[in-house]
Amino acid sequence: MRLLTFIITIYAIGLLFARDTIAGYISLPGGIIWLDVLTAILFATAFSLLWSKGRGFAMGTIPVLLVGGGVFGATQVGVIAPAPYAAVATAPQEATLNRAWDGHFRTIARINSGDIGVLVDTGASLILLRYDDALRAGVDPTLLDFNIPLTTASGQSYVASVQFSQVRIGGVVVRNVEGAVAKPGELHNSLLGMSFLEQLTETVIRKDAMILRQ
Repeated sequence: MRLLTFIITIYAIGLLFARDTIAGYISLPGGIIWLDVLTAILFATAFSLLWSKGRGFAMGTIPVLLVGGGVFGATQVGVIAPAPYAAVATAPQEATLNRAWDGHFRTIARINSGDIGVLVDTGASLILLRYDDALRAGVDPTLLDFNIPLTTASGQSYVASVQFSQVRIGGVVVRNVEGAVAKPGELHNSLLGMSFLEQLTETVIRKDAMILRQ
C-alpha cells in the first residue's frame, strides 16, 4: 500500500512540474485543464490510500470522489474559476491573466487555428513558438527557413520567420502578428512577445493579475 501511494505521489508531482511541457503535446483545446484535473485526482488518490489505512478502502475512496469528481464536474459546468492559465475575458476587448505558480504570466492563446500555451515575455521582440506548437497553429513546416540568428541562455540558435494571421487571448484579438518558430526541441516554452503586446492600448500588472486592453 505504501509503495502504491509513493508511486502515485511521484506521478502527481511529475505532472505538476512538467504540466506546461506535456500540455504542448496535447491536441485537445484546454489540455492544461485536463492535466490539472488528473493531477488533482492523483493527489487525492494518494491521500485517500493513506487515510484509508485501517478504515477500509471504501472509506478511503470518499476523498477521491469528492476532490476528483468535484474538480471535473466544476470544470465542466464552469462553477469554479477558469484554469490558472486561461485568460478571462472581462470586457469585449480585454483579457486578464493570472500569475502562475512560478511567478510568470502564462495563458492559452488562440494562434491561427491552434490553442497554444504561451509564457508572456516582454524581453522577446516577437511571438516565438516551439516547433510542435507552430504545427498545431497550422504553420506549414515546408515553408520554414531557419535563417534568423537568435541568442538564448543555451547559446546561439536559428529561428524561422512567420506571420500569424490572428492571435486571440480572451477578448483581445490582434491580426497579422510577426512571429518566429524555433527548431524542433530547442525551446522549452512558446513565448508571447512584444509583436503582440505593443499592438495593445494598455498592459497593466496589478498584484497577481496582468490586464491586457485593446
